[in-house]
Amino acid sequence: MSISATESTGARFPNAKSVDSKKWKAAQDFEAMFIHQMLKSMRNTVPKDEEMSSGRRIFTEMLDEQIANTASRTGHFGLAQIVYKELAGKEAQEAYSAQGMNKASGEQIESWVNEAAQTLGLDKNLIKAVIRQESGGNSLARSSKGAKGLMQLMDSTAKDMGVANSYNGRQNIIGGAKYLKQMLIRFGGDESKALAAYNAGPGTVEQYGGIPPYEETKNYIKNVLQYREQLSQEEAL
Repeated sequence: MSISATESTGARFPNAKSVDSKKWKAAQDFEAMFIHQMLKSMRNTVPKDEEMSSGRRIFTEMLDEQIANTASRTGHFGLAQIVYKELAGKEAQEAYSAQGMNKASGEQIESWVNEAAQTLGLDKNLIKAVIRQESGGNSLARSSKGAKGLMQLMDSTAKDMGVANSYNGRQNIIGGAKYLKQMLIRFGGDESKALAAYNAGPGTVEQYGGIPPYEETKNYIKNVLQYREQLSQEEAL
């Protein structure tokens, strides 16, 4: 049974909504052509059957073409992925980072938050509140600005925090919590300023000598602190 290009793309890049279908199709076509030529070359190494009819030769050629097309769309050969990665550049890198990663469960997030809180001496409910505000608990989330994962880490921040894959829930939470801890230290334990720095950048907070006059940042701080308070009250019941 043949596999459509859409189905193949979904299977190969389960979490990549931004996959360029035209580039992916071009990569698959290249792989099919490569396999077809490889099969043709392999057949040419075998002594030719002088009695082979023209009909059989045509059938053999069609069979080779079908094998090549099927291989390129099922992904068993793997060349299309390599070609697509080169064609699409950073976009493909995003697809590969998320590929094979499952969305983290609530239990997993709870465990990773507890680990980060204990390791860094942070309020676990503050970490949870940031996660809720940043990604809604979606470990595969990606913003239009390129922030990734549960705590929406930018690539530069993730690198600084030692996070190899921001779509890895545990790495993301520990990295995000570490960055939050740094902001708390930088701003003398002031949670509002630390959260403002997490949202708008520490340089912006320092530039304004406090919370910057951005509605987004003000709402961010308000929401996170409210979420944290709500979680603390629920925990006390």
